[in-house]
Amino acid sequence: MIGAQPAVMPPVRLPREAELAAAALAAPLLSRAIHLARELPVGGGAGNAPGSATAAEGVALEPGLDPTEQDLARAVELLGLADDPDGAAMAAEAWAFAIEAGLVEVIGEERAPRAVPAAALAGFGADSPAEVLERWYGTVEVVLAELASAFVLEDALIEQEGETPHLAGVEEDNGFLEAALASLYLMTVSAPAGVSDAMVPLPVVAAGLLMPDDRTAPDLETMEQVSVVMARLDSQFAVLAPTGVIEYEGMDPTLLTGEDNDDGDFGDGADPHPDAEEERRYGRVRLTPLGLYAMRRRLSEAGMDAPVLGEAAEAGASRLLTVLAAYPEDAARVEAEGWLARREPEKAARELLAAARGSDAAAPGRRLECQSVLSLVGSEATPALHEVLDDPELGGLARVWLTEHGIEGVPAPSEEMVFWLTVDTLAARVGAVPPGGVPGTADEEELRELVDGLVGHHSDFFDRVWRVDHPATGDVLDAMSRLHPDRRIAKQARRAAFRARSRG
Repeated sequence: MIGAQPAVMPPVRLPREAELAAAALAAPLLSRAIHLARELPVGGGAGNAPGSATAAEGVALEPGLDPTEQDLARAVELLGLADDPDGAAMAAEAWAFAIEAGLVEVIGEERAPRAVPAAALAGFGADSPAEVLERWYGTVEVVLAELASAFVLEDALIEQEGETPHLAGVEEDNGFLEAALASLYLMTVSAPAGVSDAMVPLPVVAAGLLMPDDRTAPDLETMEQVSVVMARLDSQFAVLAPTGVIEYEGMDPTLLTGEDNDDGDFGDGADPHPDAEEERRYGRVRLTPLGLYAMRRRLSEAGMDAPVLGEAAEAGASRLLTVLAAYPEDAARVEAEGWLARREPEKAARELLAAARGSDAAAPGRRLECQSVLSLVGSEATPALHEVLDDPELGGLARVWLTEHGIEGVPAPSEEMVFWLTVDTLAARVGAVPPGGVPGTADEEELRELVDGLVGHHSDFFDRVWRVDHPATGDVLDAMSRLHPDRRIAKQARRAAFRARSRG
């Protein structure tokens, strides 16, 4: 289960498939698993080809599919982990990973299983990026499931002792780690260009799970909960890091023991917003490009719209305008430029204008995005804009485009068209929809200034605008009544909204 997230995620920038596969192959856990699989003796050490073993060959396993003590020691040596105090544990993880990835095949009877190199191992590598990613992703799912199971078991054991802390706002089930990773994903794809790959302090991740809106200063109880969440994430992130999903700098162990700590009590709460000097001690994490790929797949499988930047380049204009409405400005420009680069300017303009038509709730947003994309098109598109000058829905934006591109002889718009375009633009900006719909959100300060300017420029604005034959006129006027700071003008807007709906 994945925690509460926006219905549509901002787009993610992903490397090419080959680059992602190379990163997966270089991840510590998979690279160790491949090494072990390739070194497995077949037929008592004979160099048979992978996948050619019989039940009498390979390496004997314990009934639980773990290597014997002797073979585990050999694996530690093969992987160069002899000097690492955790070498045996890491070698055992690599064994399990190799089996889950299908690089090692288990053959023989249930009471006497044996491990042999799988047939898939022969062609597994940089030349088969799709297969690498598929097998890597499948094993990561297993790791996440095991971590979730361990978390639930840990809670059950602690609860029996009556010591389970209440974590307000965090689902105490197998969605805990998923929620943290989904939160990291949203932080990454929402960050401005240049800082999207920054390490995130562990207290920030933990506090985000407990205080998603971050509107109030945390009290002592919440700070204690942040500390508990940090400790759990620290242990789980440490296990997840070798898969390549995250880059993680663990917590300073003295924070957990109380050593080298002024108050001597970590449980009194960790600062969810530590300064730069404390960040490393509290731990830092970030999703790698490979992790973004994995989380994007998991979010999509959970039914969320998690687009990839550039995926709309081959889509139709309608899909382009729809996705751009949910994109940040810089990402929207990149997506639009990629779409336009594959089309002739005049043909692209006609496609965009056709997709922008409509009286549905999303149509004003499509027209606003259409206008933005058309601003990137040169004068070669002029014939397409001339063709819609008399169109009641597109004539206004066509005149704006032609004028901005210095085209002479553009006919002046009628007053009716000017007001219709004003309502349409405001409908897109405030997310106003026909009655029965759900309004969206926008930058209220910017909108307030826009509304104030319109009212100030036209003394009889409300007397004119309520007559505009646009499906969102009433909703736009309602929004204006909420946004305008002057109570008298807000009242005029409400009255105009009533008249618009009565007229409809």
